[in-house]
Amino acid sequence: MQTMGWVQWVTWGTGVVVFAAVIGLVIRGVLRAAKRPPEQPSAAARVAREAQLSPELQAQLAALNQRKDHGDISEAEYERQRAALLASR
Repeated sequence: MQTMGWVQWVTWGTGVVVFAAVIGLVIRGVLRAAKRPPEQPSAAARVAREAQLSPELQAQLAALNQRKDHGDISEAEYERQRAALLASR
């Protein structure tokens, strides 16, 4: 049985370190992405920016949208309540 020389050990060690670094970076990226708040769809974000809505109103609209997405209210009811919220600002 032949033993590995120092060049093979350096090559093997470098490969292990690079592999561990890549795995570490992937884990760090996943953890950082999990901490970020979910993004609004781009159209909703653009409308909110252009209308300069208050954070409270944005939160109410987001909650209303979530109720619609979960099937708690119909599309027509969502539109009616959304229009009422925007009219009251």
